[in-house]
Amino acid sequence: MTYFQVNRKLLLMKIHYFLGTGGYAPILPFLTTISKQRGYSTFIIGLIFMLHPIPGILMRPIVGAVTDKYKCRRWVLIASSIIMFVLVCILSIIPGTTAKEEMNDLDVIKSPLFWLFCTTIALIGMIGMVKTVLEDTICMDLLGEDKNNYGEQRLWGSIGWSLFAIISGACVDWYSAGLEYKSYAPGYVIASLCFLLDIYVVFNLKIVQANDAKTVASDVKKVFTEGKVLAFLLWVVFIGFFMSFIWNFVLWFLEDLSNEYHPETKSWIKTLQGTAALIRCFGGEVPSLLFSSYILKRVDHTTILSIVFFTFTCIFSMYTIIENPLWALPVELLNGITFGMSYSAAISYAALITPAGAEGTLQGVVGTAYTGIGAPIGSIVGGYMFKHIGSIATFKLLSVVAFFTCALQIIVNYILRRLSKNDDVKDINSNVQTKDDNIKEDIDLTF
Repeated sequence: MTYFQVNRKLLLMKIHYFLGTGGYAPILPFLTTISKQRGYSTFIIGLIFMLHPIPGILMRPIVGAVTDKYKCRRWVLIASSIIMFVLVCILSIIPGTTAKEEMNDLDVIKSPLFWLFCTTIALIGMIGMVKTVLEDTICMDLLGEDKNNYGEQRLWGSIGWSLFAIISGACVDWYSAGLEYKSYAPGYVIASLCFLLDIYVVFNLKIVQANDAKTVASDVKKVFTEGKVLAFLLWVVFIGFFMSFIWNFVLWFLEDLSNEYHPETKSWIKTLQGTAALIRCFGGEVPSLLFSSYILKRVDHTTILSIVFFTFTCIFSMYTIIENPLWALPVELLNGITFGMSYSAAISYAALITPAGAEGTLQGVVGTAYTGIGAPIGSIVGGYMFKHIGSIATFKLLSVVAFFTCALQIIVNYILRRLSKNDDVKDINSNVQTKDDNIKEDIDLTF
């Protein structure tokens, strides 16, 4: 009797998520602290994270639509994987400046080195968005009718992210021992190796696009005229907004706590930050993604988002009372839950409402709402707030905003459900009336 079986059709997909998502871990979580070490202010860092998704906002739905129409997902995914490897290599050789004091924002904006750094990050963000919409669409195609099992595939990306984050964090601390500033060279090497191996995996990934599926433009437009779909996209934008603070500013917040309250942690702060990513992924994201199929079969997608908004309220409230950066580690469990459940709900919902042949288009729209609209807005707002009111006041305000967003979302969803039920009743009454009229006509003909 076989107790352990491997689905060979999905094995390479899991490996791709492990390497393709894990490759970002040595770079993206540390971009704020890398930028801070360069002397950039929180406003400039917020500007960077606002600008870098903008090319992807345009590219993500376009790539989805183009690959749907011309059936070229495989070659576009291969090309984007190769470009990503090249961009990481370029980022690693951009001259790294170090500054003991924060630079003037205007001087930074005038610097060609800043724009080279910013442009490379923007291109990495754009290609990353292209890869995400393609891999999620391909994964949904491979799953067939079992679309709720998406989380069981995507969790391997979280595993890769957490492992490479803590490994690179520890390597950076080790490599930087005795240096005045942290050297991120080990992180760039690890990221480059991950993306290089991922190119081989993508070349061997089985990607099949049916040529007989015809999408009518009116079918796609009809989806976006439904109130519940538009409301869902709005909530996804809000989730992207809140997640941007966790992705971009929590590690900065940990460094602030270390500098102000516990300077003894400064020598191993990168290891601590890597541990935070490990706990977030293994403790929160992986279980959430693993059980997402079970949960989504029993709880509707909008209720999942209500739980996520309430969790954001708890997270931001807890950050306001923490002084020791070590106490932020348990909070990372909740951060993992917010991403794991919200992302699974968003991707699976897009797959459920998608007309045949428009899978990439709808995934591109949902992904753009999450990381292309909500996250950039959160980045620039977060940078401004951190600079002018400080990290603790920022999280206090965010906890209030998250609470009211949760309440608003529950009210709006309740109204939409009531309206939907009323429409169903009208349809039933209309059908009954039609049947009665037919009966009367039969009686009239009989007599």
